[in-house]
Amino acid sequence: MAESELTKEIKLALRDYAPQMKSKMRTIRWAEEVDVGTGYVDAIRFEDYVERDDSFCARPTCKIDGREYPCKDCTGCVFIRRRYELGILTTCFEIKISKSDFKSHNGHNFVGNRNYYVIPKELYKQIVDLVPEDVGIILYHGHRCLIKKKDSAHKDIDQSDLSRFLYNALKKWADGYYRGDIVDHNPNPTLPAHGPI
Repeated sequence: MAESELTKEIKLALRDYAPQMKSKMRTIRWAEEVDVGTGYVDAIRFEDYVERDDSFCARPTCKIDGREYPCKDCTGCVFIRRRYELGILTTCFEIKISKSDFKSHNGHNFVGNRNYYVIPKELYKQIVDLVPEDVGIILYHGHRCLIKKKDSAHKDIDQSDLSRFLYNALKKWADGYYRGDIVDHNPNPTLPAHGPI
């Protein structure tokens, strides 16, 4: 079945949706219509996130216990020593554009660390009571504007599942790459669209 224009708009908006880390050093990868074992998820995103923060204050006279760090007194402190352990955060997005679409048995494939329904803002009041407690809601306001209405609970996923999701997403990235779906503009027409080989 062909996607509606609204679904396409929402998928485009999701490509730029709020990353977990507000750093240019992060990595974010996403794919659409990925097989996750229970079906195909509309969009899945993999990104760096701080899995564990072991930052501490190196000031010899500091009285702050490591478990309470950072406190308000540490903001901007030159003695802060940042130590992070990064993990891969997997987020699944299921797009529903009508109540009947929401109630269908298709497309409720929530297998990520975080899982969200992405819906037009007008649909929110009709489905809010039907959304499971651990699943978040993101509202689409048009013009590529997405606003999180309800946060998703975080759940752990097996490394084997993560590997399978990444592999299936990788197949989408590579297939799209050579079909020309990913490279829109070739700045150097003397080179093939996929770059030098």
